[in-house]
Amino acid sequence: MSIVYIIKEQMVRNDIGTSPMDYSAAMEYGDIEFITSHDMPIYSRSLVQAAWSRDVMGFVNKYDPECDFIVTTGQPIAIFAVGWMLGRSNKIPRFLVWRREENRYRPVNFDGSMPADMVAGFK
Repeated sequence: MSIVYIIKEQMVRNDIGTSPMDYSAAMEYGDIEFITSHDMPIYSRSLVQAAWSRDVMGFVNKYDPECDFIVTTGQPIAIFAVGWMLGRSNKIPRFLVWRREENRYRPVNFDGSMPADMVAGFK
């Protein structure tokens, strides 16, 4: 069974305060699992940073680029860091992107040759 990894569960403001964002539409693509439980700290030597990094490395080790997906939520730096760690592990991410017009998630797959094409353009 595929897994839909969500970088961090987000809260949404409403009339009575906040509530967790509803990710149930992503379940069309697999079981939901959250990668991190808190925001990425800005101090690299923080104990919280070490825990965050362990969570992300656990995800990277489990992530199967053939069948799993990622929903990019949370801080932009955290999203970038997760992508960077996947790249360092030679794993190509497959994303689910919310299409408001369709009221559903759509897969976005990168072709494995894309990074090579991009790098060739910078030489």
